[in-house]
Amino acid sequence: MKPVPLGTLGTWQGILGPEQTAEALGNPGVKVIGSPALLTLIERCSHTTLQPFYEPEEAAVGIRFALEHRSAAVAGDPLQMRVEVVAVEGRRIQFQVEITQQERLVMQGSYTCLVVDLPRFLARYGLTAEDPSRCSSCSR
Repeated sequence: MKPVPLGTLGTWQGILGPEQTAEALGNPGVKVIGSPALLTLIERCSHTTLQPFYEPEEAAVGIRFALEHRSAAVAGDPLQMRVEVVAVEGRRIQFQVEITQQERLVMQGSYTCLVVDLPRFLARYGLTAEDPSRCSSCSR
């Protein structure tokens, strides 16, 4: 992995639909964006931010999430996310995370991931990056 400077920023803007509400994710009647959907976006934005620093066959896996939901996010309204690298210890990267909607703080906290050799990591679990039938999200 190439050195990742502190302060490296990543951003994401977009709109989530009804399929990402808490109701759609198994919490009946809760028609706002579900926490798992936001966590998915945090992982995606963080990993996209790290991609320029990966060596061939490297990827990152989430190892720690310390997030606080501050207010609900409404499906169909634009969301903004900002992730910033705040700590680097070898292959362990920590991000400070902030998600807003219409200038309202929705979620904040930290997300930590570990950069791994993807083929070796997957092999531990009997998977390969070339085997989409067993792991549709494993290849980059």
